[in-house]
Amino acid sequence: MQKLPKVEITTDVLVIGGGAAGLMAALEAKRAGLDVTIVSKSKVGKSGNTIVSGTGMAMLLPDPHTEDSAEIFRNDTLASGKQVNDRKLVDQFVTGTTKLVDRLTQYGVAFKRLDGKLMKKRAPGHSVARSLTSDFSKLPFLTRGLSLALPLLNSAQKAGIRIIDFSSVIKLLCAEGRMCGAVAIQKKTQTLVVFHAGAVILASGGGGSVYSRSNNTWDVTGDSYGLAFEAGATLRDMEFVQFYPTMMFSPIKVTISSPLFGEGAFLRNADDERFMERYDPAADMATRDIMTRAIFSEVMAGRGRKGCVYMDCRHLDKRVLDTKFAELVKLLKKVNIDPSRDLIPISPATHFFMGGLAVNKECETTVSGLFACGESVGGLHGANRLSGNALSETFVFGTIAGRCAAQRHPLRLKPPLPAFEVFPLQQGDISLVELKKSLKKTAWKCLSIVRNQQFGEKACDELRQISDSLKHTRVNSIHELVSLYELNHMITTAEMIIRGALSRKESRGAHFRSDYPEPNDSKFKGNFFYRNRKGEIELEFRPVGD
Repeated sequence: MQKLPKVEITTDVLVIGGGAAGLMAALEAKRAGLDVTIVSKSKVGKSGNTIVSGTGMAMLLPDPHTEDSAEIFRNDTLASGKQVNDRKLVDQFVTGTTKLVDRLTQYGVAFKRLDGKLMKKRAPGHSVARSLTSDFSKLPFLTRGLSLALPLLNSAQKAGIRIIDFSSVIKLLCAEGRMCGAVAIQKKTQTLVVFHAGAVILASGGGGSVYSRSNNTWDVTGDSYGLAFEAGATLRDMEFVQFYPTMMFSPIKVTISSPLFGEGAFLRNADDERFMERYDPAADMATRDIMTRAIFSEVMAGRGRKGCVYMDCRHLDKRVLDTKFAELVKLLKKVNIDPSRDLIPISPATHFFMGGLAVNKECETTVSGLFACGESVGGLHGANRLSGNALSETFVFGTIAGRCAAQRHPLRLKPPLPAFEVFPLQQGDISLVELKKSLKKTAWKCLSIVRNQQFGEKACDELRQISDSLKHTRVNSIHELVSLYELNHMITTAEMIIRGALSRKESRGAHFRSDYPEPNDSKFKGNFFYRNRKGEIELEFRPVGD
């Protein structure tokens, strides 16, 4: 392979990821007066799951008249996470949300208001209404998350943050026992970009696209997990993957907002029965893990239609639908579904990774100088995430990661970078596209809503075949070379899910095993930690409190 032209960039703080987490971290690092660079595989501000999010943010508002409290919010988060959350992160998170409205407003984010007051919604799993939504009324509903990302991008540009789009990071670099940079391939210029950095912040999201049925964007492929694992960082909780219960795939693909349940919406099966009470006393206000399995069970019992059940909003106050959910109602009407008259067909999709990098209270990983925030990180959500906690986590810990990276690791010395090699181009008769499809199908079939020993072993066998096929794939262009790195990250992510799913012989939160359908606190009330030992995954279990 002809060597790629190389460009070197020196920066105090390198942020990998162009969504809200990366932008928030970069802005906070820039406040310290350092040189900050964002690199993203897509376009910064228009990449990752931020743009397709519902923009709901759970917050503890500093309002003397609220019925909410730090203790209530904390307990809701721990209850949803089945008590295996990192409690220090939970406390840090709850406290941090009190400052989010002011901080985001400073960056130009507008919030929805009703009668002049911040409009609050109550989502399942929350004891009170504490979910705020950004004002996305001037944006397409399917990309309403731009109401968060674009103001942050505008602030980053004004602050003089260096932005490098369409560049896929393929390797993290360590020297003298700490993180010192990264290597990326810029597809448009077909250039190798080598970064010298005092600190690196991973903010490139989760791994939803490892699964064939997902509501994630195409570029969320486990890059944070794969890069960090290779660099020697510890990960945790990778067996916990959340599936969103109320996704509509036809006649349009759109996430149906779960706060509708807080207004009184409920689920019906194809026999017109309300069924959630069969699965949980909270019925239609049950958490996502319970609701997802309930829908799966109804469909498997023959009480679904074309793999779907239905959300019923027909009895709701029309004013509520037309104010709090105006944009969703407008979109559904365009495809001839009127929620005030019609049932909404829904089924589950892969949504969020509760697992990710293990970090301390400063968002630093087990590798010195490597920080992480957003969905790249595990620990806060335990075994199951509450609605609205993801975006709030992004902003709370993005701020902490940026501040701490800037304080602790500005680039004072420029150590020589270690040698590295780029995968060569190669001839072959196997398509990377087909291998990705095989991986996605395997993950959905064996590692999604219901798992067991047989499914896990089958996934191991199929993943091994996919890995063995890599040496026979066609890699004839820069785009295919980047795709090969991406597939490697997806394989690493899937391998960690499999190892954790087989090792956790119980059901807890979003992890459900049909052969071990009950939780087992005596053996598994704790967390699995994943380490790279000479290329192999090593697991360590730590009970809660250790």
